[in-house]
Amino acid sequence: MSMRCRLSNFVIILLVLSSLVKSQEIRQKTPSENKPVEDSILGISFSRIGKVEKVDSSDYRIFLNTTKDGSTRSAIARVSVSPRLFVDLPGTYGGRLYLDSPSARRLLKDRVHVDTVKSDSMKFTREYWTVYAGMGAWECVINCYTQEAGRYYILSFSDDKLAGKPGQYAGGKRLTAQKLKARLLRSLQNTTNAGVQQFNELIKSFRINK
Repeated sequence: MSMRCRLSNFVIILLVLSSLVKSQEIRQKTPSENKPVEDSILGISFSRIGKVEKVDSSDYRIFLNTTKDGSTRSAIARVSVSPRLFVDLPGTYGGRLYLDSPSARRLLKDRVHVDTVKSDSMKFTREYWTVYAGMGAWECVINCYTQEAGRYYILSFSDDKLAGKPGQYAGGKRLTAQKLKARLLRSLQNTTNAGVQQFNELIKSFRINK
């Protein structure tokens, strides 16, 4: 076989391999991946914004897609239905912190901002939590909830971050808990963040099926 033929075959092989790689990269989601999650027992439905895992009969965990810079590497969303209002703080509190319990009082200082968000005909109370976990790590949570017929419908977004330790110095300035919390709040309110964007999509898609 001549050198020209060998080069021609080599180019053809490269083109075929390149085509296969690209087809994998642009693979469309299957119908089941696009189909919304519908729970007839809980009477809810929502978009499948990531890998969905049903934790128990009233709780779903959603692993969000990560970005290249890793800014949402640990981001998780949850959809829960509960007779009691709670915020999920597994990394600091150890699990669900029910806001009507005595133990919630000491952590209310970590609820740094409260507002509302509307989606279609629904209105959610939205809470921002920044809880220090030690060693410069923070548990950052957006907790959205609405109440209907004696049940709370809770949608949450959690993204652990390494932001710094209160009392340390950075750039010649002393880090305070207040400044760190303010910085973390801004990151949770940043709608250009991929994880926050996906969570906002979840809120818009959420329905209580009557």
